[in-house]
Amino acid sequence: MADDLRSGEIGLVLSGGGARCFAHVGALQAIEEEGLRVSAIAANSSAAIIAALYASGHDARSVANIVRGVDYETFFDADGSTGLIGHDGVEALLAEHAVDTFEQLTIPLAVPAVDIELAEMLVFTEGPLSPAICASNAFPGLFTPVEHKGRFLLDGGILNNFPVDLIRSMTSRPILAIDVRPSPKRSLGLDEEEAGSFLGKIGKLFTHGVPITIDILMQAYTITQTRLVEVTVAMHPPHVWLRPDLPHDFETQDFSRFDDGFGVGYRSVRTAVERGDFAPLTTGDA
Repeated sequence: MADDLRSGEIGLVLSGGGARCFAHVGALQAIEEEGLRVSAIAANSSAAIIAALYASGHDARSVANIVRGVDYETFFDADGSTGLIGHDGVEALLAEHAVDTFEQLTIPLAVPAVDIELAEMLVFTEGPLSPAICASNAFPGLFTPVEHKGRFLLDGGILNNFPVDLIRSMTSRPILAIDVRPSPKRSLGLDEEEAGSFLGKIGKLFTHGVPITIDILMQAYTITQTRLVEVTVAMHPPHVWLRPDLPHDFETQDFSRFDDGFGVGYRSVRTAVERGDFAPLTTGDA
């Protein structure tokens, strides 16, 4: 398998994972240094932004500079009319650094999204780039749905957060799948002693600046996604399934930790190559 990978081209799958997707940028850097060329990409959520930049012709270093330079304090401004997060930040980033359409990309890209009213998954591979990327990032309950051609679209991760199935129709090359999803098992601090005062109890609703109710929502989402991913990977196993060893405390909303995520992703690819880990994976326990 290592010989196949070193033949030059790979298909690349990038999971969603919020800020944990910074590891994808580091992985891309290592992939380039290994002399590998990406023939097609399937990506979801924050990874779809990274994939759109890369497929627009930026190399990994350029993508790193773009992503590192984002002011995430304003990037995720809430929409005053709804209290949810709008898409202005993503749209502006793509307008400045990406091409306008899928057809203009230098690398074919597939991005899933979900029609929240019709319960259908859509796979974008053509047409305008920005609506598809914004929709794929629209985490339910946090982002406003993206209205596109009469449909209301949300995060593709609702049904497919690790699109190893989509890449199969895009390339015949070996598939490298990089999975940065958070663990479905983690403490939410729900068993801590309650604060004595009312204001204290209100204060305890917040962890890392995010309401604990959102933490619970994200954790429930992660648990559901884990089961769906197990089924998808069992049916469409990649040749290499790489899971960068991001710290357990690296949250999906930790957008101030780009360098940490980049370093873990970079080292994960280099270490896997050095150990000869690029070999077909089995999913017997999926």
